Amino acid sequence: MKKLLPIVIILIAGAFGGGGGFFLKQTTSPSTTEKPANEATDEAHPDKDDKDKKEKKKKEKKNGHGPADTDAAYLKFGRQFVVPVVKDGAPQMMMILEISIEVDPSLAGDIYAFEPKLRDAFLAQLMRLGSADILANIVESPEAMEKAKSTLLNTAHTILGDDAKDILILGVGIQQY
Repeated sequence: MKKLLPIVIILIAGAFGGGGGFFLKQTTSPSTTEKPANEATDEAHPDKDDKDKKEKKKKEKKNGHGPADTDAAYLKFGRQFVVPVVKDGAPQMMMILEISIEVDPSLAGDIYAFEPKLRDAFLAQLMRLGSADILANIVESPEAMEKAKSTLLNTAHTILGDDAKDILILGVGIQQY
């Protein structure tokens, strides 16, 4: 009897836990046939919601807050760039860069077709910058950061033309050897 008691307690506790979870799930999930009261009124006046959104955007623009109208799209590379910094033939550090390109919005749909070419060209330029001791200083020197960005922008111009507007370096990681 002593050996059966723990098994019976576990079964009872499991049954109560499962039943409680089942009833909790039913009470917290909305029924698919019922609609909230505010949703029914929105369907009757669909233009009202659009007008409210437009007025809200106008107010945000007047205040200088909220989303700004941008005439750009962004190519965010799927992976970060990992670049060794080499000095006198020996690796000094490893840098990890997260880079995006600001492009003309007309190119937004087709921009990811250029990603492999851009990645290849950017990695070559980053290797050159790493061996020229420019990349190692981008954290400490704004001039080095601007030099790296302008070099990458020129590289983007060779592939995308004038559709490339700016280079955004969103993250830098450094691992010393």
